[in-house]
Amino acid sequence: MKENHMRKLPNGAFQLSRSRGANGYVLPLQAGYAVIDPGMKSGAQAVLAELAHAGMAGSISHIVLTHGDTDHAGAALTLARETGARLWIGRAEADILAGRTAPGTVFRRLLNSVGRPRLPDKVEFLGESGTLPGEVTAIATPGHTPGHFAFAWQDSVFSGDAVMVRADGSLKQFPRLLITNKAQALASTQVLEALDVQWICPGHGKVTAR
Repeated sequence: MKENHMRKLPNGAFQLSRSRGANGYVLPLQAGYAVIDPGMKSGAQAVLAELAHAGMAGSISHIVLTHGDTDHAGAALTLARETGARLWIGRAEADILAGRTAPGTVFRRLLNSVGRPRLPDKVEFLGESGTLPGEVTAIATPGHTPGHFAFAWQDSVFSGDAVMVRADGSLKQFPRLLITNKAQALASTQVLEALDVQWICPGHGKVTAR
């Protein structure tokens, strides 16, 4: 059973406890907070309640998505509407969610046919429009999905589903079925391995020290 309040991590960020699906995080910024991957649509109201309990609901300025899978992005539309926050996503992910581009594998096309997250009419494209708060750096990490991004913040990287993390902090690939492009995924793993960070905060599994 999940806790009723978010957990403060050793790196100064927070991990959502009431989101459903993937791990969700909250980053304190110089102006407001950024939510990374708020999880499934079915958990949106619980996440809003958790943010309100923490006194953050009125100060969410950015919602940042590593990619468009429903277990990461399903709650994003509700949070964006309720908080007025700017929503950031890779353009390739937005194109898939809008139906402009087909997913790259049979497995992902099957997932998309079951249902895909909706986005607000206006979104910000990572690496293209505007800039994230200066404390957060978007890192292109395609492979799991074509428009996947990870985010560096202080001494941490929030890796989404670009990699899985072993107990010793080393990185490994997701099962092949879940990867759209194996060569890109391997290259993204190398990019993340080269980062000088102390903490890896993955989309699934435990926050781990390197």
